[in-house]
Amino acid sequence: MPHTLVLEHVSPATRLLEKRRQMFEVQESLEQQKQEFFRKEEVFKRREEVLKKKDLELQESLIRFSKFLQENDSKRTRAEKKASDEIKLRHQKEAEIEVLNTTHAELKGEKKTTSEVVEKNMSYQKYLETVLDVADESNLHEINDLLMRYATLEATNTDLRDNKKNSEIQQEQYRTDLQSYTKLKTDEILNLNNTISRLKKDLEQCERNAVIYQQEKDQALHHASQKTLEHGQVCMASVNLFHRCTTRSKVNHPPYTNPVDQLGVLGDWISDLGAICKIWRQTGRTQYIATHGKAALQKLQQPED
Repeated sequence: MPHTLVLEHVSPATRLLEKRRQMFEVQESLEQQKQEFFRKEEVFKRREEVLKKKDLELQESLIRFSKFLQENDSKRTRAEKKASDEIKLRHQKEAEIEVLNTTHAELKGEKKTTSEVVEKNMSYQKYLETVLDVADESNLHEINDLLMRYATLEATNTDLRDNKKNSEIQQEQYRTDLQSYTKLKTDEILNLNNTISRLKKDLEQCERNAVIYQQEKDQALHHASQKTLEHGQVCMASVNLFHRCTTRSKVNHPPYTNPVDQLGVLGDWISDLGAICKIWRQTGRTQYIATHGKAALQKLQQPED
């Protein structure tokens, strides 16, 4: 604070020199810190290189140790697998031996049963030989021929029975189909008869409606003819009146052919004629009263009373 107060009372040049001195001191301090930083950085780099070298050595040692462990694990795994395979093979061979012993025992029992069946069937063979001796057919020379003939007859008999059964089923199906078809066609005939009856009623109703429509048509034609006749009469009357109007009137009217236009002209002519008559009556009465006096006025008013 005193230093600041002193600087405030000095000249600007002195103040500038003081600022430059302070800046130089700060710059020197920065340079010293930078050199210290570079020195520490070099130390840290050397330490980092030493640590990297030790880390690489440690990693190589770990890799060698890992390889040693993997080799030991693979050897142990191969040995365990080999032992397991040998145990499985021993168990498999023991199971095969048990199966073969069981099969051998079953075959012995089957052989004993088959021998008993053969001894039992020897009587049938003797019987078949006797049949061959007494048979009249020349194509039966051995027991196999006789058995084949029996199999053929048995198959033929089975086929015939199957054909009979199928024929009965098919016949029953045909009978059912025939009944269904007959019922269906009977229903269709009934429906068609009902339809024919309904259509006949509709035809009769249509004929009655046609007679009514024909009568209405005749009446409409008669009415139309009456209207046409009346229209023709009106047109002829309008033409005659228009002709009389044009011949007696001093006004030049166009030669209208439309009855409406003609009747318009005729209406105008009659209106004009009525107005003329009204004016004449008023004018003629005034002149008569002026000529004959009050006696004439009283005489004109008597019919009105």
